[in-house]
Amino acid sequence: MELAAPDRAQTRVEAQARAESEVRAWLRRRPVALFPDALLALATTAFAQVNLVYNLDNSTRYGPMPAVVASTLVATSVLALRRVAPLAAAVIVATAIAGPMLATPLTVTLWGDFLPILVATFSVARHSKRAKAFIGTAAIVAGLVVVFLRNPESGTVGNIPFVAVPVAACFVGGRVLRDRARSHSDDRARAQQLEAEREEAIRAALAEERARIARELHDIVAHCVSVMVVQAGAAEDLLDREPQKARAPLRSVQETGRQAVGELGRMLGLLRGERAQLALKPQPGTADLADLVDHMAEIGLPVELTVEGTVRPLPPGVELTVYRIVQEALTNALKHAAPTTAHVGLHYDDQSVRVTVRDAGQAGGSGGVGANRVGHGLIGMRERIGLYGGTFEAAGRPGGGFTVTARLPLEAAQP
Repeated sequence: MELAAPDRAQTRVEAQARAESEVRAWLRRRPVALFPDALLALATTAFAQVNLVYNLDNSTRYGPMPAVVASTLVATSVLALRRVAPLAAAVIVATAIAGPMLATPLTVTLWGDFLPILVATFSVARHSKRAKAFIGTAAIVAGLVVVFLRNPESGTVGNIPFVAVPVAACFVGGRVLRDRARSHSDDRARAQQLEAEREEAIRAALAEERARIARELHDIVAHCVSVMVVQAGAAEDLLDREPQKARAPLRSVQETGRQAVGELGRMLGLLRGERAQLALKPQPGTADLADLVDHMAEIGLPVELTVEGTVRPLPPGVELTVYRIVQEALTNALKHAAPTTAHVGLHYDDQSVRVTVRDAGQAGGSGGVGANRVGHGLIGMRERIGLYGGTFEAAGRPGGGFTVTARLPLEAAQP
């Protein structure tokens, strides 16, 4: 289907605009190549013309002088395109030198003919792909054959090696330099790719660290806020009946609030990179479980702690995971269960450490308050355990209460 006249006109305008844009982009990519090559072409042209007019013996001239001048002028001036259009430059040089000789023999000069041939050969080999390099060199060789056949002085057998060896050396040298430049370019590309992969790995590590800090903040804030809510409720109940006894829960609220603010400040300081200004304390572990149990008992949840097996040092990550699981499970019991008691069991064996937290509240089974325990806390505990290849179970007990069981294999936790 033929296009209407306005459509054809619009297509031509778009094609012209696209071509102009490509030319501008081409010129922007090659300003450094144009200027020195233009200077080279200008200097070579000037020297060749001066040499041709003043230093050439009249007895060695062949053909009309204007044709010789025009031939050398084209061959030298086109060297300005030797890098931006190497194939075109090689073809033009070969045509300018050999073309007029098809009509009449012309004088061949060192500066006006042989030097442009060498430069064009090197340039097309250095700055073109393999196919174009061979096409350009073939054009130059064809031009040399015409010169040898048509020029009486150049057609002697002794001149063939004098011309062929430099041309071959220029071609080989150009290809070697191109391969070396391509190798350096590939090395830079690989280096850039490795740098991009390293930055991606850093971003992934930062995202993982932020997720870990988010889990830490959840555990800390959830525990502290739950304790404050429970203690504030207890203080409210005591205000009317026994005001003096309300002081203890209120002090606990204050102490827990200060602890939460301190922990939040520490975590946010880490996020802001203020490690040097912070007096950091070690992360809690199994050795701190006794203090955690005592603290929970003080705020209204009696807890019994039993340890079975041979106590031994655990990797820091496992120590922190055990502590956070116990802390989260006791916080859930305090929030969701009726007034109750809890039991924390820590069992060591050769391959693993197992943590069990049971409470005796009225929140067992699949309904009631026990259903409300399924939230971010249990999800966070499951993620912590999964990080070390362990197993995690959390379910209501048939007789009432809730049980959290976690097992951490020690082999997977080794560095």
